[in-house]
Amino acid sequence: MIICRSRGFIFLHNRKAAGSSISVSLARFLDSEDLQISAIPETLANGISLTTRVMREARAQAPVFVASAQMLGGRFAGRAIARSIDHAYRPLLGRKPPHAPAATVATAFPKEWSDCRKLCVVRNPWEKTVSDFFWRTKAIRRPPDFSNYVRALAAGESLNGIIPLEFHDNWPLYTIDGKIISDHVIRYDHLEGDLSAALGSLGLPWDGWLPRAKDGHRKKKEASYRSFYTNETKELIYNLYRSEIDAHRFIY
Repeated sequence: MIICRSRGFIFLHNRKAAGSSISVSLARFLDSEDLQISAIPETLANGISLTTRVMREARAQAPVFVASAQMLGGRFAGRAIARSIDHAYRPLLGRKPPHAPAATVATAFPKEWSDCRKLCVVRNPWEKTVSDFFWRTKAIRRPPDFSNYVRALAAGESLNGIIPLEFHDNWPLYTIDGKIISDHVIRYDHLEGDLSAALGSLGLPWDGWLPRAKDGHRKKKEASYRSFYTNETKELIYNLYRSEIDAHRFIY
């Protein structure tokens, strides 16, 4: 998530919808007192400086930890700063500050919420679930079968922590009381065009650059997401994400 008062926008970071890549790209436009919570290690890895506010608040949260990590440099610094910012904002935004629900963000930052335009990216839940499955199982030697993963997700079972039961649904991240509150809803399947139009309306001179911040975890990139589903699991996903699917008219 990014709260950019200087440019008048809030980026609501939906999971598995290019949010980290967009956060890195948008970080180039932030001024000293703007707040970036998402994709901090990826931003530094791309040679982009963090804002004065982010560094100040990270150091205030864990001064020795951040200073030690900065001396080591590289990924250590990024992870330390991200962890410190995450812990600093948990009291305001909950357990996962980068993916805080819209209602929580509105309460935590009422002035910014009132003054800024909101943007988010939405992704077909059938496709998103396949991407999330590979992301969540990338380091597991013997991952569960995808169909069993979906059945467990639908049943509210975490499979020993593999399934992010509290954070798998993007709908609360850009809606309040079931109503979409994002001024710009960018579709993942039209990402560059929709994002360019949204940023253009905000007066941002975006050049189209999107780093592949979290690419490389998908083992079968060539396969369509549909190839992973049976009729049963297709229906389970529809029932789980019915509101989002119907709102955007996503098609399997």
